[in-house]
Amino acid sequence: MKEHEDIDAGSPARDERGALLMRLGGLAFAVYTDEHECVTAWAAPAPLPHAPAPVLGVVSVRGRMRTVINPARLFETLGLVPERRPEECAQLASLAGDEQLALASETAERVPLAPRDLKPPPESPALPIRATFSRYGETVYLLDPARLFDAAMSGTERRRQRAVNREP
Repeated sequence: MKEHEDIDAGSPARDERGALLMRLGGLAFAVYTDEHECVTAWAAPAPLPHAPAPVLGVVSVRGRMRTVINPARLFETLGLVPERRPEECAQLASLAGDEQLALASETAERVPLAPRDLKPPPESPALPIRATFSRYGETVYLLDPARLFDAAMSGTERRRQRAVNREP
């Protein structure tokens, strides 16, 4: 037996693992199942001063601080205004990765997803959309977590410039 022969034996390719389908404000979005860590009950995030609209604040999930993103606000740049304002978020989907993000959602469920189901994303370089797929006649946007924070922060500076003492 070779040393690295069975590393991924029996595990399906990423696209065959499925997706975590979430809904918020009448929009449906998803991430691959291996890109999220857990789904927990809603906890109101502590607001951040001067945060852009998609950033709801920060919350502790399983001992780690997460920046909570409202994905429905990201879609406004596409002209997809949520059909209704989310009355109450019920869940937080914590994403895997260094940026420690969580997505606000009303519902979350795991769904099967095959490569043949994926369609090209809409033309919008500002949105972190990998692809779209259809589920029961509804368009679902497959998000790219690696681009999610930058999209949420677009148009804002991450750090404020400090005044430097200068001598005349």
